[in-house]
Amino acid sequence: MSSKKKNIYTYLGKVILITLLIVLFIRTFFVESYTISSSQMQTSLLEGDQVLIDKTSYGVRLPITILTIPFTFDKIFGVRSYLTSIEAPYKRILEKNIERNDIVLFNNPMDIGKPLDKRDLIVSRCIAMPGDTISVEKGLLSLNGINHIAPPDLMNEYSMHILALKDIQAIMEEHNIPIRSLKHRADTISILLNKLEAFIINENIEDSTVSICCKTDTTQNYHLIVPSKGKLISVNSLNINMYKQLILQEQEGNACVINDKLYIGGKEQTTYTFQDDYYWMLSDNTKDALDSRMLGFIPFKNIIGKVHFIWYSSHNGNVRKERCLTSVN
Repeated sequence: MSSKKKNIYTYLGKVILITLLIVLFIRTFFVESYTISSSQMQTSLLEGDQVLIDKTSYGVRLPITILTIPFTFDKIFGVRSYLTSIEAPYKRILEKNIERNDIVLFNNPMDIGKPLDKRDLIVSRCIAMPGDTISVEKGLLSLNGINHIAPPDLMNEYSMHILALKDIQAIMEEHNIPIRSLKHRADTISILLNKLEAFIINENIEDSTVSICCKTDTTQNYHLIVPSKGKLISVNSLNINMYKQLILQEQEGNACVINDKLYIGGKEQTTYTFQDDYYWMLSDNTKDALDSRMLGFIPFKNIIGKVHFIWYSSHNGNVRKERCLTSVN
């Protein structure tokens, strides 16, 4: 090989290496692409949407798992792509507050068998902040005593009589309303719609005796206070189950609960001061979602960044041009 060709290959190799390092740096600290793989945020986000995550929105969380293969998350060819022998402590630079109704990407707090930055990824909407009071009565959500105004794309289950299905399907087809999660129950049928879609259907039904009705879940009633950093609480048998998981995770093996009593370092505690801020996530498609109703409070340290932008979208191999290069609300 001539020295000229060798110099060209050396130059190209350096260019490729520098380019990869720059991309890795940007991906690690500033912005990263994420693929929406579930229906829990439809219609704000659809399966197949490729979104950009702004990792600077709430401050840059530094990497925790140092020994990891670049450009992989937790696996490569089915094998774990990182080592846990060296882990950095949690640290965030230029910390900023999350805003209510932000759509955020975070690590699953229940996936405790992995390092923090390698836990499963979830996208959901933040509806409650540290210190907020959440109440659900007969399926109606209120924050700090005020009824929660849901985003316009919030999905609810609507029911109709089976005899009205043909007419309603025709209206949905005419107005390009997709059929989501169609379920049959005796002589009724249910589908997932947002408020605008339900309004369009009801306005276009010619038979005045036919309508679609929103189904409200009245079985889940609860009253919660979202923990905040530095908040001191009394620990007793009435609230230990609510906050047990948070305390155990914060103490990282130094705490245990026995007979509804909290022990830290082997000593019984009657009070506890939280070390992190927590948030309550509620997805737009509340019927098929993995959010705070299943996971509980989400620690601030688990937050990765804000979903800002849909740069590409496809479904079954077809590009959804109307969704490409659009902002996320």
